[in-house]
Amino acid sequence: MAASVLPDPNSSDPKSQQVREMFSRIAPTYDLLNRLLSVGIDQRWRAYAVRQLSIPTPGTILDLCGGTGDFALQLLKNRPDDRIHLTDFAVPMLEKARLRLGASSSSPHGVFCGDALKLPLLDHSFDGCLCGFGVRNWSDLEIGLYEVQRVLRSGGEFVVLDFFQAGESLADKFGRFYCRKVLPTVGHLISGNGKAYQYLADSMDGFCGIDEFEERVERCGFDRVGRKRFSMGMCWLSHFRKV
Repeated sequence: MAASVLPDPNSSDPKSQQVREMFSRIAPTYDLLNRLLSVGIDQRWRAYAVRQLSIPTPGTILDLCGGTGDFALQLLKNRPDDRIHLTDFAVPMLEKARLRLGASSSSPHGVFCGDALKLPLLDHSFDGCLCGFGVRNWSDLEIGLYEVQRVLRSGGEFVVLDFFQAGESLADKFGRFYCRKVLPTVGHLISGNGKAYQYLADSMDGFCGIDEFEERVERCGFDRVGRKRFSMGMCWLSHFRKV
């Protein structure tokens, strides 16, 4: 597995192009905004998610839609003997991840550019897959899920953190207000790109709810292991095992 950043795959899908360009533009302030907007609690979500992995260590783990490497760093903090390979299709994000992970030709860890819907990876080559805040951005959820199923070994684990379509409870309404009003305003002030953070609210409204998501994952060859709701439902963890 190459440790260097590979060329952008240049997907022709309009949504993929839009999302890649958006995340590339906000890469310089992405980590700072994540810490500010979540008051640092996003790191706790990732740490909890990593602790749910029950596969033996050392394992080979795919950090899918890995961005600047937050999930990968949490993994190595809790499971330092694992080998992590991080993929994303926004090259500026990957450059930051590569520096943070210290990926090099002599490193056991890899950072490479790839489309989640067409991964340049061998079948049955990973023990686990982490995906933090990425599945909501896929232009075709089923294709992405079957790609995860393809690259995982039998019994491999798939852990997802993401925002899903909100319900109508008071907590859900608060979360919707926060994402629609607070995120774009703060995002614009710090990154100069409020539209990128408005996309977060829009993508939540356009995505499925947590129950439907888990049903669709199960139809793609997984058993659900568990789930957890964070911050009044603003974020969910879903944990699966490949059948």
